[in-house]
Amino acid sequence: MSRVLEKLTARAGLLIWFARAVGLVAVLAAVGPTASRAQSVSPPSSSLDVPTTKLLAIGTFTAKGAPDKWKPLLAAEVRDTVRLYLAGKIDQWYLKQDQSGVVFMMNVTDPKEAVELLGKFPFGQAGLMEFQIIPLGPIAPLRVLLTEPAK
Repeated sequence: MSRVLEKLTARAGLLIWFARAVGLVAVLAAVGPTASRAQSVSPPSSSLDVPTTKLLAIGTFTAKGAPDKWKPLLAAEVRDTVRLYLAGKIDQWYLKQDQSGVVFMMNVTDPKEAVELLGKFPFGQAGLMEFQIIPLGPIAPLRVLLTEPAK
């Protein structure tokens, strides 16, 4: 009987912790925009505006991207990718699990620059791959953690 009581007590403690975490997230979401505006010296156009710090580039093979078309270009594509990595433009690179393309975490902030850099790759030149570029930045609601409590 005491084992059952111990298990129930442990589960109740976990549920209480979870409820507190959900409550904190709700408070941060509700208070975040207001608190961050009050803290700013020169407020951004929106309390959710943040600088772009990285770009996520998701490459997908086009209809032309059949293996017989891209295999002869693969070595050159990898060399160009390594060059951009060594130049500090690509931070991380992955193959999509379904092997329909690649994903790059890029150390550039201008989407046009990313499109230009990736468009020079052999797959891009041959029209075999297209990229979706997603600007990334800091999580804006975290600003609420930097505000001083009211006195």
